[in-house]
Amino acid sequence: MSKLDWFNNVEDRTHPWEGMGLTWLTTALNVPDVKAAVSFYSGAMKMVAIAELEEENGDILFARIRYRGTNFTLNKEGWDSDLSSPVTSGAPAPFIFYMYVDDAVTLVNEMVEAGATILNEPTEMFWGDLKARVKDPFGFIWDIAQKV
Repeated sequence: MSKLDWFNNVEDRTHPWEGMGLTWLTTALNVPDVKAAVSFYSGAMKMVAIAELEEENGDILFARIRYRGTNFTLNKEGWDSDLSSPVTSGAPAPFIFYMYVDDAVTLVNEMVEAGATILNEPTEMFWGDLKARVKDPFGFIWDIAQKV
Protein backbone atom coordinates (compact mmCIF):
# COMPACT_ATOMS: atom_id res chain seq x y z
CA MET A 1 0.00 0.00 0.00
CA SER A 2 1.42 3.39 -0.94
CA LYS A 3 1.57 6.19 1.60
CA LEU A 4 -1.07 8.08 -0.37
CA ASP A 5 -3.39 5.04 -0.33
CA TRP A 6 -2.93 4.82 3.43
CA PHE A 7 -3.62 8.54 3.86
CA ASN A 8 -6.79 8.40 1.75
CA ASN A 9 -8.13 5.30 3.53
CA VAL A 10 -11.52 6.20 4.96
CA GLU A 11 -13.25 4.27 7.72
CA ASP A 12 -16.57 3.24 6.23
CA ARG A 13 -18.17 1.61 9.26
CA THR A 14 -21.18 3.32 10.79
CA HIS A 15 -20.52 5.08 14.09
CA PRO A 16 -22.18 3.35 17.09
CA TRP A 17 -24.20 6.53 17.76
CA GLU A 18 -25.38 6.85 14.16
CA GLY A 19 -27.47 9.93 13.49
CA MET A 20 -25.99 11.97 16.33
CA GLY A 21 -23.33 13.69 14.21
CA LEU A 22 -20.46 12.05 16.09
CA THR A 23 -17.10 11.25 14.53
CA TRP A 24 -14.71 8.45 15.42
CA LEU A 25 -12.24 10.84 17.02
CA THR A 26 -13.26 13.98 18.90
CA THR A 27 -11.08 16.53 20.64
CA ALA A 28 -12.22 17.68 24.08
CA LEU A 29 -11.10 21.10 25.31
CA ASN A 30 -11.58 21.98 28.96
CA VAL A 31 -12.41 25.66 29.40
CA PRO A 32 -13.36 27.88 32.36
CA ASP A 33 -16.55 29.16 30.67
CA VAL A 34 -18.22 26.95 28.07
CA LYS A 35 -20.70 29.66 27.03
CA ALA A 36 -17.84 32.09 26.31
CA ALA A 37 -15.96 29.36 24.43
CA VAL A 38 -18.99 28.53 22.27
CA SER A 39 -19.38 32.24 21.53
CA PHE A 40 -15.72 32.60 20.51
CA TYR A 41 -15.43 29.43 18.44
CA SER A 42 -18.80 29.84 16.70
CA GLY A 43 -18.45 33.59 16.22
CA ALA A 44 -14.83 34.40 15.47
CA MET A 45 -13.81 30.98 14.14
CA LYS A 46 -17.00 30.11 12.23
CA MET A 47 -17.56 26.75 13.92
CA VAL A 48 -21.11 25.48 14.38
CA ALA A 49 -22.55 24.78 17.83
CA ILE A 50 -24.54 21.54 17.58
CA ALA A 51 -25.31 20.54 21.19
CA GLU A 52 -25.19 21.89 24.75
CA LEU A 53 -25.78 20.38 28.19
CA GLU A 54 -26.84 22.83 30.90
CA GLU A 55 -26.64 22.62 34.67
CA GLU A 56 -29.73 23.49 36.71
CA ASN A 57 -28.24 26.95 37.40
CA GLY A 58 -27.99 27.68 33.66
CA ASP A 59 -24.23 27.21 33.32
CA ILE A 60 -23.20 25.09 30.37
CA LEU A 61 -21.28 21.94 31.37
CA PHE A 62 -20.61 20.62 27.89
CA ALA A 63 -21.02 21.72 24.30
CA ARG A 64 -20.27 20.11 20.97
CA ILE A 65 -19.09 22.27 18.10
CA ARG A 66 -18.10 21.34 14.57
CA TYR A 67 -15.80 22.68 11.89
CA ARG A 68 -16.13 21.17 8.42
CA GLY A 69 -16.87 17.67 9.66
CA THR A 70 -14.58 17.73 12.70
CA ASN A 71 -16.20 17.66 16.14
CA PHE A 72 -14.89 19.34 19.25
CA THR A 73 -16.34 19.09 22.71
CA LEU A 74 -16.00 21.90 25.20
CA ASN A 75 -16.09 20.80 28.83
CA LYS A 76 -16.42 23.04 31.85
CA GLU A 77 -13.22 22.76 33.88
CA GLY A 78 -13.69 20.42 36.83
CA TRP A 79 -16.77 18.75 35.40
CA ASP A 80 -15.49 15.64 33.62
CA SER A 81 -11.85 15.68 34.74
CA ASP A 82 -9.32 17.68 36.71
CA LEU A 83 -7.78 19.03 33.49
CA SER A 84 -7.92 22.73 32.73
CA SER A 85 -7.22 25.11 29.89
CA PRO A 86 -3.78 26.66 29.46
CA VAL A 87 -5.15 30.04 30.56
CA THR A 88 -6.30 28.54 33.88
CA SER A 89 -3.32 26.27 34.51
CA GLY A 90 -0.69 28.76 33.37
CA ALA A 91 0.99 25.96 31.42
CA PRO A 92 1.62 26.34 27.70
CA ALA A 93 -0.73 24.56 25.33
CA PRO A 94 0.68 21.04 24.75
CA PHE A 95 -0.45 20.91 21.11
CA ILE A 96 -1.25 23.10 18.10
CA PHE A 97 -4.34 22.87 15.91
CA TYR A 98 -3.71 23.31 12.17
CA MET A 99 -6.91 24.67 10.65
CA TYR A 100 -7.47 25.31 6.95
CA VAL A 101 -9.79 28.20 6.10
CA ASP A 102 -10.89 30.05 2.98
CA ASP A 103 -9.49 33.44 4.08
CA ALA A 104 -6.77 33.26 6.72
CA VAL A 105 -6.23 37.01 7.09
CA THR A 106 -9.91 37.76 7.69
CA LEU A 107 -10.33 34.90 10.16
CA VAL A 108 -7.22 35.90 12.12
CA ASN A 109 -8.49 39.49 12.32
CA GLU A 110 -11.88 38.28 13.58
CA MET A 111 -10.18 36.07 16.17
CA VAL A 112 -8.13 39.04 17.42
CA GLU A 113 -11.24 41.25 17.61
CA ALA A 114 -12.83 38.53 19.78
CA GLY A 115 -9.89 38.34 22.22
CA ALA A 116 -7.23 36.15 20.60
CA THR A 117 -3.54 37.07 20.36
CA ILE A 118 -1.43 36.83 17.21
CA LEU A 119 1.79 34.91 17.87
CA ASN A 120 2.95 34.92 14.22
CA GLU A 121 1.50 37.18 11.54
CA PRO A 122 0.16 35.56 8.36
CA THR A 123 3.19 34.49 6.34
CA GLU A 124 3.50 32.58 3.09
CA MET A 125 5.22 29.29 3.85
CA PHE A 126 7.51 27.39 1.47
CA TRP A 127 4.98 24.53 1.14
CA GLY A 128 2.30 26.85 -0.26
CA ASP A 129 0.20 27.84 2.75
CA LEU A 130 -0.43 31.30 4.10
CA LYS A 131 -0.19 30.60 7.84
CA ALA A 132 -0.63 32.57 11.05
CA ARG A 133 -0.25 31.34 14.62
CA VAL A 134 -2.86 32.58 17.09
CA LYS A 135 -3.54 31.96 20.79
CA ASP A 136 -7.24 31.92 21.60
CA PRO A 137 -8.66 33.45 24.82
CA PHE A 138 -8.42 30.06 26.56
CA GLY A 139 -4.72 29.60 25.76
CA PHE A 140 -5.07 27.06 22.93
CA ILE A 141 -2.82 27.58 19.90
CA TRP A 142 -4.15 27.59 16.34
CA ASP A 143 -2.22 27.67 13.08
CA ILE A 144 -4.69 29.28 10.69
CA ALA A 145 -3.80 28.27 7.14
CA GLN A 146 -4.96 28.99 3.63
CA LYS A 147 -3.60 27.27 0.55
CA VAL A 148 -2.27 29.96 -1.80
